[in-house]
Parts: sequence; C-alpha cells; structure tokens
Amino acid sequence: MKKSLLFILFLLCTTLTVQAQPERGKFNPEEFRAKLEEFITRKADLTNTEAQTFFPIFHKMKEEQRTLQTEMFKLKRNRSEENNLSEKDYANKIQRICELNTKMAEIQESYYKKMYKAVPAQKVYKAMLAEDAFHRMMLRQFDQRRRDNHRKK
Repeated sequence: MKKSLLFILFLLCTTLTVQAQPERGKFNPEEFRAKLEEFITRKADLTNTEAQTFFPIFHKMKEEQRTLQTEMFKLKRNRSEENNLSEKDYANKIQRICELNTKMAEIQESYYKKMYKAVPAQKVYKAMLAEDAFHRMMLRQFDQRRRDNHRKK
C-alpha cells in the first residue's frame, strides 16, 4: 500500500513538474511570420500601403516554393530505399531535383516581377536582403539557445 501511494505521489509530482515547464522551442508559425514581416518592413522601408501590397505576393511565392521544397527534401531524405536503387534510379532522382530547382527559380522570378510592379524595385531588393538577414539572425538565435541549454545541463 505504501509503495503504491509513493508511486502515485511520485507520478503526480513528475507530471506537475513537466506541465510547469515553459514551452520553449515550440515553433509558432504565426509569430515567425509576424516577426519576418516586421523585420522586412523595417529594413526595406516599406510603407503600410506597400507592405499590404507586398506581403500577399511574397507569401504566395513562399507557399508555392515550399511545396516544391517538400518534394525535394523527400527525394533527398528517403534513405531506406537507397540500397535497392539502380544507377538509373539515382539519375532520375537527380534529374527531378534539378527540375524542382529550376521550377523554384522560375516561380521566384515571376513573383519578383509582380512585386516590383506593386512596389519600387529598390524596396523589393531591400526586402530580398532583409529576408536573408532575418533567416541568418534566427539561425544565430537558435544556435545560441541550443548552446545555452547545453551549458545548463
């Protein structure tokens, strides 16, 4: 009886401790998108009107590219089947990856043309640079948090 009671008490304490932990590391896409938009708006000097015109085009481009990237990642990461593939299968994989890269570049080109019809090309260029800078900044922050967590252990 005492062992059962101690076990239940231990289980309860463990559960409460786990639930009390903050949700660090959970990716929030809406928060990420808001931070990205704010960063690009600031760095590219977009007005509110320009931002309202620019970001729907920008996000539509990213959505189309994400679909292609997902397929490309699947082609590159499906390692369980690699032992049974022939040279022709590998060549087909490489060819498909090249096709997807080309399609991504075509999408990017067409959407950038739409963007600089909506806002000045200089601001589109600044937005391109800002997006790259934002992703580098986020990777540095992620790496720093990972290092800090590793030191705490």
